[in-house]
Amino acid sequence: MTHSAATITTTGTRTLGHGLPRMIHYVRTSGFVMGFAILAAHMLGKGYSALVWGLLVLQFFVYPQLLQWRTRRSANPMQAVLGNFLIDGFTMGLWAAGLGYPLWISFTLLACLVVSITLYGGSRSAGQGILLFFLGGILWVALTGQPIDLHTDWPATLLCVVGLTIFLLMSTNTAYLRNLKLREIRAALRQSEQDLHSANDSLQQQLKAIHALQGQLHEQANRDPLTGLYNRRYLDSTLERELARCKREGQPLSLMLIDIDHFKQINDTYGHQAGDAVLKQLATLLTEQARAADVPCRFGGEEFLLLLPNMPQNVALERAEQWRSDFAATTIAFGEFRMQVTLSCGIATYPGHGISAAALIRCADHALYRAKTEGRNRVVVFDADKPATST
Repeated sequence: MTHSAATITTTGTRTLGHGLPRMIHYVRTSGFVMGFAILAAHMLGKGYSALVWGLLVLQFFVYPQLLQWRTRRSANPMQAVLGNFLIDGFTMGLWAAGLGYPLWISFTLLACLVVSITLYGGSRSAGQGILLFFLGGILWVALTGQPIDLHTDWPATLLCVVGLTIFLLMSTNTAYLRNLKLREIRAALRQSEQDLHSANDSLQQQLKAIHALQGQLHEQANRDPLTGLYNRRYLDSTLERELARCKREGQPLSLMLIDIDHFKQINDTYGHQAGDAVLKQLATLLTEQARAADVPCRFGGEEFLLLLPNMPQNVALERAEQWRSDFAATTIAFGEFRMQVTLSCGIATYPGHGISAAALIRCADHALYRAKTEGRNRVVVFDADKPATST
């Protein structure tokens, strides 16, 4: 349960737990006032002593307040209320028996008792209340020998009908208000749960957006912003990983180190933006013709490096020659200028040319240097027996 839902539930329970006993006390007090009027109407003119009248006042005016004082200090107010109802059953049984069980009065007292206990304690508690009602009556009859007189005077009968009707209306209205409050709490709880689901959905969308953004940032951190190829940072981690895999699987791995011929002259003649156009053109060519497993990278400046897992030296040489030929045949447009540019390439292959990333890059660079010194626009495979010499 969410914090808001739990708050609603706790608040609602606290409201019912403390507000309901007060509401019940109001109904009980009103019922005791009507009960006093009924019993007083029946007792008038029958010669009851002052002691009996005093007990009547204590029972119907002082007694309810004492029980309410006890309820307010109880750790479980509703449990205390149900206990009060059971005490009511016993004392009302005593009064009914003491008056000789006048029919309408006895019925009214018992009916009010049963309705009250059933509304707040269920049928089992109501059965206990009925048992105590008759137990009180039997005890009184046994101790006093009070005869039974079912007759009820018409003023008392009329008050019983009116009082019972009013009491039933008040009790059912209390139950209605209680149910209404419960429905409001449930509706608020459902709304809170719906709000929670909406918030969770929104949070999930935000998390997805964050993950997508993190992915984009991670991709951007590994990409060269000009060419869109992988950068040197990505190459350093990937080359070690791929080299380790090829070692485990006994597969070859080739590196191509590519350099654009006379690139400084292009920048000096046509400007750096023209140089950028040449770099992008070569990056496009490498990307379009690379395999899914290949890793084309911008190594730095006008140099590019291709990581070619599971590719032997002879296949790498064929691929490099094809790329060199295609690039040389490409006309690169920059404004009103048309440029024909060539590239040089050096190849090194694991395991024949080295077993570490640094050794392979060094050998590929050595081969590239030979390609440059031997006239450019060519592909050279590293050969330890042919040292590079400057021209």
